[in-house]
Amino acid sequence: MRLARPTFARVVLLMVTVTACTLAPAGVALAHNGTGGSSSDYRIQITGWDGDPTGIVLRIVELGNRLELRRTTASSVLVLGYEGEPYLRLDSNGVAENVNSPAHYLNLDRFASTNPPASASAAAAPNWTHVADGSTIRWHDHRAHWMSATPRADVLAAPDVERVIFPDNHIDLVVDGRAVSALVRVTWLPPPHRYVWLGAASLIGLAVATIFVLVPSAERGVALVAVLGAASALLAQGASPTRAVLGVVLILGAISALVIRRPVVSAVAAAGGLVLAATRLEVFEHDLLAGWMPAVGQRLAADVAIALCLGVVASALVGVLGPTEPRRGHTVAAPHSRVAS
Repeated sequence: MRLARPTFARVVLLMVTVTACTLAPAGVALAHNGTGGSSSDYRIQITGWDGDPTGIVLRIVELGNRLELRRTTASSVLVLGYEGEPYLRLDSNGVAENVNSPAHYLNLDRFASTNPPASASAAAAPNWTHVADGSTIRWHDHRAHWMSATPRADVLAAPDVERVIFPDNHIDLVVDGRAVSALVRVTWLPPPHRYVWLGAASLIGLAVATIFVLVPSAERGVALVAVLGAASALLAQGASPTRAVLGVVLILGAISALVIRRPVVSAVAAAGGLVLAATRLEVFEHDLLAGWMPAVGQRLAADVAIALCLGVVASALVGVLGPTEPRRGHTVAAPHSRVAS
């Protein structure tokens, strides 16, 4: 039995509904999970140095959530805490941390909610604990981020304007006995225009669905589009192992549908890809993302996944909801009526 072709108006009506469902979760989310980690609304940069940093390499990692210090040619390096006390030490014995430093306790969480005990102070004698062998250490430093889940008042007043929050915070070190300070700049970054991205995905999805519904010969490409949509959904997930596994499963399902020529399996795989991409809408809410791809690339992948999977799913829904027509070569018999003799 073959599905009859619905009218173009009906396709548009259904796609408007699907598009509304796509855009509904994309409400304004200011700085949601935007303080470091998998996404961020702040750019953290080391812009310069006071003193000679020869012998060390300091860099920002995890979107500003941590700093990484590597001792290269320097014999010894001290990282000073917030009160100028010795906090971390790197030398030929490896890496050690002073547990009598207030920074040891303040750095246990992002917003310094753990109060140091009385034994931890800038005046206390250092109590060094071996942390690791080697010459590299990563740590969270409050001098390298905005210390609140709520953006600053001027940012809240105009969130679409880029603003420098801290122009030159100092992270103080002692490298082979000489004082060195890294200058760290923290900048608020406006979120991407999520409705532009999602609106483009919806329009492309509408075009894909319309072609599949109104052009009979295009049905042969549904399975291939489902594979491409599932692959794009995988690329949009970032570094989440669970989502990566789900993405691979969807790709395998879409490929199997391509081989066995079962449109319903393609539609199911595309629906899974659409859900996987739609539940990663964070890529449209923050300027910086951590994962396998740069932020713009990850947004493009999510956009392509939503567009292609939406097109496949919407065209399948239109086919299911549309009227059917009898097979060719078959006629519908008129109902029999008994005639009294």
